[in-house]
Amino acid sequence: MTGFLDGLLAVILAGALNVIVLYQIRMRTDPAETSFLVRLYLWAVVLRYCLAVVLNVLTANSAFAAAFWGDSGTYDHGGYQLALKWAGEPHAPALVANAVSGYGWVHFVGWIYYVFGRNQLLVQLINGLIGGLTVLVIYAIAARLFDRGAARWAALFMAFFPQMVFWSTGMYKDPATLLCIALTMYAVVGLRERLALSMVILFVVAEVVLITLRFYIAYFVLFAALATFVFAQRRGVVRLFFTYALLVAVLLGALNFAVKRETLERQTSYLTLERIQTTREDQALWGRSGFGQEYDVSTPGGALSALPVGLAYLLFAPFPWAVSGLRQALALPETLVWYMLMPAFIRGVAFAFKNRLRAVLPIVVFAVSLTLAYALMQGNIGTAYRQRTQVTMFFFVFMGVGIVEKRRQRAAHTATGALGSALPTRP
Repeated sequence: MTGFLDGLLAVILAGALNVIVLYQIRMRTDPAETSFLVRLYLWAVVLRYCLAVVLNVLTANSAFAAAFWGDSGTYDHGGYQLALKWAGEPHAPALVANAVSGYGWVHFVGWIYYVFGRNQLLVQLINGLIGGLTVLVIYAIAARLFDRGAARWAALFMAFFPQMVFWSTGMYKDPATLLCIALTMYAVVGLRERLALSMVILFVVAEVVLITLRFYIAYFVLFAALATFVFAQRRGVVRLFFTYALLVAVLLGALNFAVKRETLERQTSYLTLERIQTTREDQALWGRSGFGQEYDVSTPGGALSALPVGLAYLLFAPFPWAVSGLRQALALPETLVWYMLMPAFIRGVAFAFKNRLRAVLPIVVFAVSLTLAYALMQGNIGTAYRQRTQVTMFFFVFMGVGIVEKRRQRAAHTATGALGSALPTRP
């Protein structure tokens, strides 16, 4: 639990950062949407901050911390050890010594602790701010691909869906991961339209940071970006070739500078079916909510047989008829809402494929490929529920499209009916 003075410092610093964000919203957004985005951002951040304070206070209870604090304790400890090392204390931060993933967030926490002291609440409030920024990026992606109506719905889902709120209130790396994914996809969508150095820099920076958070996601992002080039319209193929050649060159240069070669080599060694089977088996056997222990995904045939079950758990668990434990019970209302939004999602995907397929290709390729990978890798309901957020935010975009399209169809049908009743009938 953070002390009063440290808590006050955290509130002041987070407040100052939020003032900067609000100023940028007012300066950079369409005046017609500014009021909506300001209110949405404020409510999203305030909600996350309230829950962050509750979590911070209740972590003194060991049972509560075990259930809801989770990895936050790991990053708190690792960041503190790193800050002590930088301060000259004889501590060895074992968490980052040989890590292939997550070490970037430990360094971020360590930097905050080194500058401001061990202030857990400050990290939590920054996470809440990052969650609010991700809401704005998802709005921008949806508005660029579709329209303001769909963008509003996507942003509302992103701001207030419980899983998005919860993971933005602790000391987890998830908010930063989601923001980096959203920024890379926004950059890819922008680069598809025109070559802009700012978008190249945005993509490269977000991609490099993503490698230090969840390295394998960065490979799926790059795959989605390259797929956009392969399936580009022929009239824009030359421009896109130079765009992606520049993108890859800058990215490789940045990786060579920012990430050790041995770290990259260890990361790529994890991208095999054998490694995926090891991860899945550990989760299924040791997790309290494990599933699919009988499947072996180390071979292509085994992976195909496990895929339907993995997809079902990844996309729809926890199942209402099999709820077990407090955390699954708390997730049940959200899960039911998620089920009810599936028709809107399907309607939105159908509309996008029919009218905007090339434009939405980057987020479709990313979401589908990562979903399939997680369906093979996950063997625990809790972990699947957590990792689902990385594709859920793009599901929200299509759900928003589906809702808007249904309303348009209903309005058109009503207008047609009214016009028909107004026409004179023959005697």
